[in-house]
Amino acid sequence: MVKIPYGSVGTFEDLVTQGYHYVDQTKYLERLEGLNKKHLFFLRPRRFGKSLFVSVLDYYYGMEYQDKFEDLFGAYYIGQKPTPLRNSYLMLKFNFSGINTATNETTHRGFLEEVRLGVLRFLKNYNSIFNQKNQEILQTISDPEIIMKQLWNWVRDEAKGEKVYILIDEYDHFTNEMVAYRFEEFKKVVGRNGWVRKFYETLKIGADTGIVDRTFITGVTPVTLDSLTSGFSNATDISTDIRFGEMMGFTHGEVKIILQKIGIEEERLEDVLKDLKEWYNGYIFNKDMTESIYNSEMVLYFADQYLISNCYPEQLLATSVATDYHKIRSMFRIAHKEQENMDTLQEILKTGTIKAPLTIKFNFEEDWQQHNFVSLLFYLGFLTIKGSELTRLIFGIPNYVIQQLYYQYFSQIILSRAKLNTYSIDIQEPISELALYNNYKPIVELTESVLTQLSANNDRAAFNETHIKSIFVSWFYATGVYHIYSELEVAKKNQNKDKGRIDLLLTRRPPFEEEVKYQFIFELKYLKKKNVGQLQTVRQEAVDQLKDYLKDEKVKHLKDLKAYVIMFVANKAEVIEVKV
Repeated sequence: MVKIPYGSVGTFEDLVTQGYHYVDQTKYLERLEGLNKKHLFFLRPRRFGKSLFVSVLDYYYGMEYQDKFEDLFGAYYIGQKPTPLRNSYLMLKFNFSGINTATNETTHRGFLEEVRLGVLRFLKNYNSIFNQKNQEILQTISDPEIIMKQLWNWVRDEAKGEKVYILIDEYDHFTNEMVAYRFEEFKKVVGRNGWVRKFYETLKIGADTGIVDRTFITGVTPVTLDSLTSGFSNATDISTDIRFGEMMGFTHGEVKIILQKIGIEEERLEDVLKDLKEWYNGYIFNKDMTESIYNSEMVLYFADQYLISNCYPEQLLATSVATDYHKIRSMFRIAHKEQENMDTLQEILKTGTIKAPLTIKFNFEEDWQQHNFVSLLFYLGFLTIKGSELTRLIFGIPNYVIQQLYYQYFSQIILSRAKLNTYSIDIQEPISELALYNNYKPIVELTESVLTQLSANNDRAAFNETHIKSIFVSWFYATGVYHIYSELEVAKKNQNKDKGRIDLLLTRRPPFEEEVKYQFIFELKYLKKKNVGQLQTVRQEAVDQLKDYLKDEKVKHLKDLKAYVIMFVANKAEVIEVKV
């Protein structure tokens, strides 16, 4: 049986020697080596395989692994077509995740220790070149800039012309946290005299003197890119280069092979692929890409869980991925613009897309604009490219699980303002009542209680239909027993517009399809008390809309379907059933 490399597999060598399935990305080593740029910077969202790719580079180019080349790479593209520079470098590696960013002091100390540790590993890996005294001197230096300058002296004097290849993984992990929580301090450490900028200036010194021949730096966002490229001006960002659009993550064909290897029967294969495409696919990193990419960690999670139970996992999103994305939500506080950023999020939830130019480097000396936040969401993996319009890109939500996170986050913000904690709300019983018995009253009453609490806290002034939809939809995401389609586009046959959007469609999904008795379509409306005079008109429009949606091909074949209009007027709801 195939072994799926989900979780803490470790290095590329561990993956290969322990018999895990590896999706061969080694052709990109040849492509990278063929560029006329040697110092490269590459961004991708969390859990897209960056660390594994860095490990592949390490084993391929490290001179210490020359004797293992055939065992490690013989079965893959680059093993059959090796490049001239294989196993020819001294590899210097840094990983800036895990730094304690509680204060400026702990951040600097963590950065210093990672630089020291990286250089110490380097000296030990090549102990035939460097002596013990080098390691002792290293322990006495307490400045990352001085450590690097000293290292270049050692390489120049003792390595006899050998070249260094620098690998930096998660270059921005600690600075992303600083941006969210300690913005002013962030600007200082990445500024002209900041220690982050000074560190990258030493990398440029290494490159300018010929000691450092190549560099590959990965991260998630370009929030520190201005500092990096100001200090290390040799570096080139290839994150949106179409030649490397598929370098990390999985293509549709690669996912199909994984599903075949875990034993998905041929007659079910296309249906499972359809589900995974909906859940985990949709990432485009250049507007001219012809194929969208799957998040590799999400696919491997599904495959791993399927191997264990021979059925779909109950949760669509791996805990590790969900945790990472929940941490990233702190970025909504960036530049002290949380309300403006929330307004942007609301626009995305309401319309499904948003237009903006892509920010390549963030300049925090300038005022933070909406397009900066949209670009940040793109780099984080919350948005992807759907098209273009002149100088702007059209961004949209990439897939189902990211939409789930949007609604959960938005609803949590609303509930927190109501002094409510989503984790303290028992949602399981109301969802069970609906799914098993077509009893909508508990879920409606729960929503009414939230509205009442919001009213009591005088936090309803800006409340609108998007808010009510977000709260209502989030209840179903919390349990995950349904396929949830929010703002699903359908044809409108009896009205002037060609297209309409279903507020909420709930359909059965594995592994709950045998247990769930009913499927649902909801049209949700909200009126403030002062607009109650519009109730009859809005109610009739909603009923007519729902009748129209029920004629669509996406809906009319569904069995055990129930259709409801739910009218919220201030704190109270009125439910109208529409016959299917």
